[in-house]
Amino acid sequence: MKKRLIITIIAFSVAALSGCSPPEENEAVQEKPRMVRVEKIVRHDLPISVSAVGRLIPNREVVISSQVAGIVTAYKKDVGSKVLTGNSLVRLDPTDYNLILEEARANLLSVQANLAAATNAFKRARQLLPENVITPEGFDKAEAEYKASSALAAQLETAVNMAQRQLDKTDIIAPFGGYVTRRFVEIGQNIAIGEPVMAMADMKTMRIKVHLNERDYVHLDKNDPVTVRIEAYIDTSFPGKVDKIGIKADPLTNTFEVEILVDNPGIILKAGLTARVFIRTDIIRDTIMIPQSCVLFREDRKEVFVIEKGNTAAVREITLGQTQGSAVRILKGLVFGDTLVTTGSQYLKSGDIVTIAP
Repeated sequence: MKKRLIITIIAFSVAALSGCSPPEENEAVQEKPRMVRVEKIVRHDLPISVSAVGRLIPNREVVISSQVAGIVTAYKKDVGSKVLTGNSLVRLDPTDYNLILEEARANLLSVQANLAAATNAFKRARQLLPENVITPEGFDKAEAEYKASSALAAQLETAVNMAQRQLDKTDIIAPFGGYVTRRFVEIGQNIAIGEPVMAMADMKTMRIKVHLNERDYVHLDKNDPVTVRIEAYIDTSFPGKVDKIGIKADPLTNTFEVEILVDNPGIILKAGLTARVFIRTDIIRDTIMIPQSCVLFREDRKEVFVIEKGNTAAVREITLGQTQGSAVRILKGLVFGDTLVTTGSQYLKSGDIVTIAP
């Protein structure tokens, strides 16, 4: 009886354990298609440009010197002043030059009086000579006195004009419109002929000198479009133009100097600012450009994924070309009309079924 009870308990235990075991999995779990973003490959124009860095300088800058000696009595403009053509910059004491002019005028008046008398005498002599009222020697004397007086009068007229010019030069004026960049004199200073008084710059247009290597230089043309960006105005670009192209390389750097002009509206560009110049030398038509971020670098290969029929991912090996910002040119591996995976390609393998994000 006891033995039969033990067998019964064991049988119930086996049945209970059999009922708690999990059912066999008859169906495999299927993976969901990965979601990707795509774009169509279309034709692009790729501008080819060269860039270089230089500094802004005024298009025209001169140091103005005094043409006469004298003592500075005033300066009408100072550093930073805007000036127009003909504006007075510096004035010298005109006293001595006024006296020289007055003396020259007095001498001229005296000679002009003698010239009037000599002219009348010569006219009378010319009338009397045919009538033999005067001798030929008398006529020659009258003619000589007339010519001498005429020559002396002309000489003194020149002296008056020169004295006037010397007086005018005591007022040193601006040869063109622009801005004063430096002042060299003080009131009361005695300056000599040729001594600098002020420096001026025409800043309506600024100039940038850059140097290009020979590979970029050979493609350059004066009509190439130019864009200038100033580091101080990072969000603004300025149109420029090629003004001068050097014809001889620097023997030390083996680069060619190129000068760029850029308009300066509102005179916001100042001399010495750093400028980066972009010169478009060519345009490559009908190129394939894709985002650099979708290129997969795998060992010695560069790959992208495209979507084929049935939303199937396929890998393509590609050859890269020039870059433009965040895009890169594809030389080989893609054709116009391909559907390129732009986001999510790092999780794909060839043959995967994908879901395309809207």
